[in-house]
Amino acid sequence: MKIFLPFAIKDVGGPSSFAKKFKEGMERRGHEVFFEHQSDYDVIFLIVQAPFKYLFEAKIKNKKIIQRLDGVYYWSAVGPKYFLYNLKAKIIQYFFADFTVYQSEYSKYTAEKFLKKNAGEKSTIIFNGVDLNIFSPKGEKNNLRDNHDQKIFFTVSAFRREEQIIPLLEALKIYYDKYNNNFKFIVAGTFTPNIEYIPKKYSYFKNIKFIGKIDNKEIPKYERSADVFLFTQINPPCPNNIIEALACGLPICGVADGAMPEIIKNKKGGLLITTSGNAFWKQRVLNLKDFTNNLNKIILDKEYYSTTARNIAEKHFSIDYMLDKYINILRNI
Repeated sequence: MKIFLPFAIKDVGGPSSFAKKFKEGMERRGHEVFFEHQSDYDVIFLIVQAPFKYLFEAKIKNKKIIQRLDGVYYWSAVGPKYFLYNLKAKIIQYFFADFTVYQSEYSKYTAEKFLKKNAGEKSTIIFNGVDLNIFSPKGEKNNLRDNHDQKIFFTVSAFRREEQIIPLLEALKIYYDKYNNNFKFIVAGTFTPNIEYIPKKYSYFKNIKFIGKIDNKEIPKYERSADVFLFTQINPPCPNNIIEALACGLPICGVADGAMPEIIKNKKGGLLITTSGNAFWKQRVLNLKDFTNNLNKIILDKEYYSTTARNIAEKHFSIDYMLDKYINILRNI
């Protein structure tokens, strides 16, 4: 099968990570996936959206269009222009897509809320998947500790907004004073210009180490070597970095919004603080004391949370399971 996936790959970011894994996995199974336009293809697969010229061409050629939707834009994230940012995805869903794939129940909920429900829609939910042989508790580790008893906290992302990182840094001030000052928090990833001031602002906090962008192949080494993955992104639709951490047996300390409660199941694999509201119309307020209390609980029972984290990944988030579901759609649409 020849699959046209019109997408510009970047070095970082969830959609690019998914596109790379999708292409590699499908090609291992004998299918062809290409990002640049070719006239000969069997189906066009969209990560949210694509130029309309390709969609009109697909309709003229009677080729099926599959749209993968993750999250949507809303007021508290981008302000009053959220409607315009959502408009193209909405038009594609209503007038072009033959089938819609949502990343999670949360993704479906937000699409129905902000793009409005399409009564004739054919759809399913497919969570992201990871290679469980690469992201695994077994394998090479990095020597991150300055002393034997030091706890290692880790996060990795493409940081674009303050809420992805500042609550973590502020929570660790509380953890330092209340529980333990013998820890290191390693922050991997890029910072966009609007928040690139943050590493310098927190440079006085000697327990924090900003290491910049790291190659994706290096991430498992860090995650096998750490004790807890910290995460406070608003309303994530199905975060790859969380699933990768679980697969490495790295427990999650996070927030119960977006798809996080679907991923961190019944306090297995980590702990999530609750928050009021949905953060669509105004920024949420996090209880950082509860966050640090959860972090301490995970540390005290790390073996349990590590084991359940890996079990969750094996049961729900393997790349093969994800690809099987996509292939079934592509063959039967």
